[in-house]
Amino acid sequence: MAQPVLLDFKHHSDTRVITDRGIQFGENVHFIPVIADEVRALAIAYPICFLKDNSNGQFGLNVLTGFEAAENLFLQNNEWRTHYVPIHLRRQPFIVGVTEDGAKPNSDNTVLTLDMDSPRVNKEQGERLFDDQGNATDYLNEMLDLLGQLMSGNNRTEVFINALLEHELIEQVQLTITLADGQQKRFDGLYNINETKLKALTGPVLEEFHSKGYLQACYLIATSMGNIQKLVKWKKEAK
Repeated sequence: MAQPVLLDFKHHSDTRVITDRGIQFGENVHFIPVIADEVRALAIAYPICFLKDNSNGQFGLNVLTGFEAAENLFLQNNEWRTHYVPIHLRRQPFIVGVTEDGAKPNSDNTVLTLDMDSPRVNKEQGERLFDDQGNATDYLNEMLDLLGQLMSGNNRTEVFINALLEHELIEQVQLTITLADGQQKRFDGLYNINETKLKALTGPVLEEFHSKGYLQACYLIATSMGNIQKLVKWKKEAK
């Protein structure tokens, strides 16, 4: 369980963070939350989809990295098989803390916290957070920038998804893969772009989608599902 604490030089002058990749750092996950700002970089390698939170019915944007729990087919021998790792993983073990209970995160009510229970956090190896004078290191500033991107990106992604829902552009997709032994496995709960309705957009709505970059993002998300075949291939090779 995460144990987030506020960062300060007095308590974390000798704290270090390991930046290596691997399952030992919790990266063996079969889907990863992403933000709309990342779609262009992600679409080259990952299948991008929408997943619904059954507890509240809200949709989130994700990349699919495996077909079952604790399976990340992009991770091999603690190395990623693609150049781009989603921000949600790169920012760990740092967490945006909200100072007001139940409030939506913004620049005025958020603080930087560190998950002290993370296996990345130690005092012997990895990147320092502060230099000898108590100033934030380049690494810590990079993490601050990533968290800023994530926070603002989450808000833009929510607006983007709401626009898609307003025009009924999200639909459930059926995914069935054939495993190495010939067994077929069906996966439910994945959603993607309804391309028929997307192509039917006209007038002011089409102009709005184009001007906001939604149109391009929709086509990138739809096209990215072709990367499923790469995951199927890796899945068969792993057996």
